[in-house]
Amino acid sequence: MTKLLPPTIADERIDSFWLTGCLTPQHAYQVSPLSEGIFLNVENLSGSHEVLLELADHPGTWPANDLTAVRLLVRHHGRHLLGSNSQISILDIFQSLTHLPLSMVDSEEAVMAVERWLCPCPYEPLKNFVYQVLGQPSIGCPFFTYPASTHYHHCSSGGLAQHSLEVAQTVYGMTACFPEHERWLAAVAGLLHDLGKVRSFLPDGRRTSTGFLVSHELLGFELLVPALRRLEESWADGANALRNMFDWIIRPKQQRPLMPVAMSIQQADMMSASADNRQRTFNSKPDWYNFAKFDGPGPSSSYWLPSPP
Repeated sequence: MTKLLPPTIADERIDSFWLTGCLTPQHAYQVSPLSEGIFLNVENLSGSHEVLLELADHPGTWPANDLTAVRLLVRHHGRHLLGSNSQISILDIFQSLTHLPLSMVDSEEAVMAVERWLCPCPYEPLKNFVYQVLGQPSIGCPFFTYPASTHYHHCSSGGLAQHSLEVAQTVYGMTACFPEHERWLAAVAGLLHDLGKVRSFLPDGRRTSTGFLVSHELLGFELLVPALRRLEESWADGANALRNMFDWIIRPKQQRPLMPVAMSIQQADMMSASADNRQRTFNSKPDWYNFAKFDGPGPSSSYWLPSPP
């Protein structure tokens, strides 16, 4: 039987381009018995892309567990993309979040909302720090999918990212009396203050074994360590400032006000949680209600909803 070879492109004028995305283990090695080629499914925020590579490009040495972020040089050929000249590599530095797979995040809008918020940040080392943390598929995918709690505030799918972005936006908005670089440092700390929940909770909000043993605040700091070390190479004070603020988050009663801006994170956290709980409380009440009690888990609270003029 004649073996089918990967199709070639006669028109060299067709431009090649770089494709970034994630491979899942079950999609990595779809080898056809009739062809000396290999099909890969590379998924990013725009969807799934089928790429045909030569057999020599078989990624047999790649990690077989979890998601793998990759970068490939490809060109269009019909409904397929063709890999070019073995130009394929595993990503370990990220410059955006668009390589995250659409099927493994709550929504494209949730990811792009963080991208849009971060875009005006004037401090490239800090932006790269956020990309380095949330760009890791094993961190970014659950961050944009998990709820922030089981039955308390932001308890629906994607609630963790929604709550985290609200905290970041509130921190930046309420700290106008501080230098700009401190405002952004505190806002980024607010964005990542609940990061450890991707290790302490399951997608349905139940705790993991690790979550029963270790606080999500400490787990979050553990996840930040590699990116903090990278940040330290370009902005040592920025890395130390984030360390100090995460120490505030882990041990709020033991910190002196060396960085008063850090106090805004706890306030913004409580404001976001209370705002979501009040909205959920009044969603089940008639429009004429002004007072209502939150009966869910967590602190018992009564809320007032003043009428507009």
